[in-house]
Amino acid sequence: MKLIPILPALALFLATGAAQTPREQWIAVANKLVTTAPESYPFDWGEGVQMSGLMQVYGRTNNQNYADFVAKWADFHIPKGTKQLLGNQPGSGQKGYCGHWVPGTALVYLYESRNKPDYLRVASEIAGFIRAGATRSPEGLPGHWLGNYQLWVDTLNMTCPLLSRLSRIENKPAYLDDAVNQLLVSAQHLRDGKTGLFYHMWDWQFDRLSAEQWGRGNGWVIMSIADTFEFLPKSHPRYGELKRLAESFSKSLLAAQDSGGVWHTVIAEESSPGECSATTMIAYGLLKLARLGVLPARFRDPARKAWIAVNERWVKDGLVTGVSEGTIPRDRDQYLNRKVGTYTWGTGSYLMAGSEMDRLEGK
Repeated sequence: MKLIPILPALALFLATGAAQTPREQWIAVANKLVTTAPESYPFDWGEGVQMSGLMQVYGRTNNQNYADFVAKWADFHIPKGTKQLLGNQPGSGQKGYCGHWVPGTALVYLYESRNKPDYLRVASEIAGFIRAGATRSPEGLPGHWLGNYQLWVDTLNMTCPLLSRLSRIENKPAYLDDAVNQLLVSAQHLRDGKTGLFYHMWDWQFDRLSAEQWGRGNGWVIMSIADTFEFLPKSHPRYGELKRLAESFSKSLLAAQDSGGVWHTVIAEESSPGECSATTMIAYGLLKLARLGVLPARFRDPARKAWIAVNERWVKDGLVTGVSEGTIPRDRDQYLNRKVGTYTWGTGSYLMAGSEMDRLEGK
């Protein structure tokens, strides 16, 4: 029998295997994450986003390994006590730092899955601190830590998803009112009148804005809006206000998206680096708001384009790269010169965006 030579392209296919689809890459990231040690992740903001993202993947796949991983992380930290978990940021002296609030959202997801009272108890205690213990502006905006009189856009995501989710579970409508108020008041002070995008920080003592409109910061905002709308009934007295903000802000975000589908570190400037976490956060927010009927369906296409771009550019071998390190509101150079790599908040927002894509594609 005469053997027919294999075409070069087929030979390459057989040697390397078929390229992964974006959904397969998404699953590969979740699978790689659960091979790491859950106890190695602190009880902090990036880890809270990462664990929430993994719980959303669990919600789409029912793979118990994902929820087990988050449960091991939670069970490692909870015995320390909520007071310690809400304590100082290591080495900083920032008491009541808002980064320690985000894990509460992951605990609520876990409680909804496992119904273990400790998960809800700790999440409730964190929310109680946000409501009664955190520094607040006269309009109800939370400071980034105790004695801090600044609203950072990050802080919205530390508070609004947790308060909104608990408002339903614990039947506390005041929690939802708080989240809505934070979003609407922050827009009054942080949105730029020309671009419609959010600055990084507003100091309410001196009525002073930070210098730049930060890409990931705008991602935090749209995520917070979307997660709040998940629990906001149309009968809510401020539903219309928040819907108008969501629509207007989303249009501003689309105007800042580059032709390749990504968003940048300084969001309105394509000369600044493209940034993975900003792109996945914004994609998540747009997809979820469209799914909830807050935005028209046409907003899905730019989000899908972003999702494809992220997977082509920044996801390889189960790792999400292209994520800038933690960023504080300073001068322009510090936004442009942040280290870039794999960080928990980037992995988490990627998993969240993939969960919304999975819903859209009906898998």
